[in-house]
Amino acid sequence: MIDGSLCSLAPLRFLCDEMLNSLAQWLRVAGYDASSPVQGAPDRQLVDLARAEQRWLITTDTDLLNFTIAPSYVIYLTAQDEQARLKELTLRLDLDWCFAPFSRCKNCNTPLFAASEWEIQHFYPGASALDAHKVWACATCRQLYWEGSHVRSMRRRLEAMNDWRRV
Repeated sequence: MIDGSLCSLAPLRFLCDEMLNSLAQWLRVAGYDASSPVQGAPDRQLVDLARAEQRWLITTDTDLLNFTIAPSYVIYLTAQDEQARLKELTLRLDLDWCFAPFSRCKNCNTPLFAASEWEIQHFYPGASALDAHKVWACATCRQLYWEGSHVRSMRRRLEAMNDWRRV
């Protein structure tokens, strides 16, 4: 378990246990490299993966604190609901939720790229009406993103979560 003054793994990269998939998505929306394990992965595999990939393993599972390397790789969150967990993580890491917003796929963690008009028409034929200058795509899961009302709402939430750092 770490406190807010320690950040020995840099740049910040995360592995969220399967109970924290929503938290992983918010980290991706903010631009952080945040992976999720395959469902049902054993604790030993999670710890080994965190160490091998130099990631903070974020969990609410106390069993993960029993591993010898836990102090170096495990962030144990005590909060009970998503909002409180997001705030706890923010305060412990002084996490910048406006780090690189909307630069990663929120579903699969792949860095996004600016989609050309040709790519939109060729790979996403149903989305041809989108303005190609403001469309980002995921090469892995082929998800498209654009600055619509949902993204504006998420951006406001990221900014509000950043306000927790000023408390």
